[in-house]
Amino acid sequence: MLNQGKILKLNEVMNLLLKQYGIENKLRETEVANVWAEVVGGMIASKTKSLYIKNGKLFVSFTSSVVRNELSMVREGVIAALNAKVGEGVVKELIIH
Repeated sequence: MLNQGKILKLNEVMNLLLKQYGIENKLRETEVANVWAEVVGGMIASKTKSLYIKNGKLFVSFTSSVVRNELSMVREGVIAALNAKVGEGVVKELIIH
């Protein structure tokens, strides 16, 4: 809630509104797709066939079985790197198919 008489910065107002309307997490989940290439690198991003997130579960499929296997081995590191970019706890699980 906004306090009367308190001056807030625009980003503070936006954050309050996102929380109030319950879309803060959805916006952060959407951001995952935007930072995917930056986190995993261009080669892996170019082999990514589809990527979507729902309820903290990130579903990713690849055009290359080699990339799929490599990413399986570094799954926890990818989750940590994504959360470092978009906010802790946004990606809870990485499901590779």
